[in-house]
Amino acid sequence: MGRRRTVLVGVLAAVLAAAGAVTAVSMTHAHAVATRLPPASASSEQVLRVYLRAAKAHDCGVTEALTTKNGGRDTAWCGGRSPASWFDDHPDLLGYRNIGTVSRLSAKETGRSPEECIPVDVTETNMSGAEPGALPGWQFCFVHTPAGWRLTDEGYG
Repeated sequence: MGRRRTVLVGVLAAVLAAAGAVTAVSMTHAHAVATRLPPASASSEQVLRVYLRAAKAHDCGVTEALTTKNGGRDTAWCGGRSPASWFDDHPDLLGYRNIGTVSRLSAKETGRSPEECIPVDVTETNMSGAEPGALPGWQFCFVHTPAGWRLTDEGYG
């Protein structure tokens, strides 16, 4: 009976150690993403620039963290997520240029919260409903949250 108890205690210790390691890695990843996010005081244009750099680098953690829950994980640009993404609709930002001027939309105009939208010429692939290539004047729209500006909508018009 003593030997079984020793083995059981050993197995339980190994399981707890593995769970602790997974938690530590998860917390380390969350901390690493948080350190790459702009401060809550950043302007919508500053947040857009961080978002675009992350999207081009396939940094899914940052693009997803800078997207509102309304937009969801599928809204965040995150091409190259994995080989499975070849068959999914995860847009892949290949390049961007010509970041335009911020336009402010009132809650009355949006039917929701006020937004700030910024046009950018993007080059993409793997976007649902669009041929790969240039999308001049693609709008990224942000809503202000307690964590700062977050992407809530995008597209034309």
